[in-house]
Amino acid sequence: MERAQHRPGRDDDDPHGIRRSLLRDAVFARLLDNVLRGVYRRGQRIRLDTIAADMRVSRTPVREALVPLENLRLVSVQRYVGVVVAHWTVDHMIERIRIARTMITEPSAGAVRCEDRFDTAWLRECATEGGVFVEVGSWWLRRSGAAVSADWLLSQRAVLDAFFTDDVALANGIDAVVARRERRKIADRASAAGERDALDECAVALVELADALVALPERFRAAA
Repeated sequence: MERAQHRPGRDDDDPHGIRRSLLRDAVFARLLDNVLRGVYRRGQRIRLDTIAADMRVSRTPVREALVPLENLRLVSVQRYVGVVVAHWTVDHMIERIRIARTMITEPSAGAVRCEDRFDTAWLRECATEGGVFVEVGSWWLRRSGAAVSADWLLSQRAVLDAFFTDDVALANGIDAVVARRERRKIADRASAAGERDALDECAVALVELADALVALPERFRAAA
């Protein structure tokens, strides 16, 4: 399948381009983690020079890494001001799951379905069930003919995969460990159905996984 989003380190053939891409991706991952864990507070203003100095890199990879972060609406880059962290909330993260769930339950009609088979290799970089949901869900949407929805969902993988990790979830008052075994079972069902090209069964598992992720903040908030 032609993937809508490049994977880290695969977007340049030139060795120098690969190293630059890896540096940009590393800076992006750290910026994303800092935003989601609250190291960078909501509404905080940060200068590019400060970020570059903290990460011991030049301004170029920082500037490049801020582009996808801004596309995810987690920061805004303002001239003469610097980087401003968005006033995002847990509800905003959960809303991304809700939107994807609606895309699966009410897929776009009239589009041409792709014939590409599901590849479990796409799940190797997923750290959480959130990442698995995005990967399987974006394939299902593309397989069902909803290419635009698939592209949007795939663009959310980095933030949704990171948000449901233990440290980030706990920083936002959520205990992601509780009921993880059940969520993983659902994720495995969705993946297995995708391998068999069982679209209806895959959709059922994806909706169930979406419901489990949406319910997580309220059902399992950390006592702290």
